[in-house]
Amino acid sequence: MEKVLLAIDGATPDQKVFRYAIALCKQIRAELSIFQIIRPQYYREYIKKIRKKALLARTYIESSMVAATFAEAGEHETALDIVAEASKQIEHLLSESKKEGVHCHFSIKSGNPEKELIDYVNDHRDVVLTIFDASDSDVNRIVNVSQKKNALAKIKKDLPVPLVTVQS
Repeated sequence: MEKVLLAIDGATPDQKVFRYAIALCKQIRAELSIFQIIRPQYYREYIKKIRKKALLARTYIESSMVAATFAEAGEHETALDIVAEASKQIEHLLSESKKEGVHCHFSIKSGNPEKELIDYVNDHRDVVLTIFDASDSDVNRIVNVSQKKNALAKIKKDLPVPLVTVQS
């Protein structure tokens, strides 16, 4: 079955972007793959945002690549906090997609979105369209406009499927 990829650059997915992806999947009868990319260089900003939101629950993702990346850097608590909040947000989205009748997969990775997104699509040939959610406001404040334009240009150039970018 064909898949639409929702790539999330940041710790918190945008609800409007997610709903757009679900509606599109329903319309074209595709599955939704959510690929969340956490930039390690911005983890302090992510954790500030997360700590403002709520008391975090530790979840099953302790063995994920994101947690491993931060753990290797000696940031065990930060790794768990970031992954726990990201997982909580995604679990909510997965339950919404199920209610809408759209089959949904989720994966998370630490790294550079420009590289990770292209690698993901190249490894998953059933992806027919990518929606890129770059709306995480904390990251947007840190990354300058020039960097953002260069990154998007690289993704568009190297991505083998159409790309929809969404910034709220």
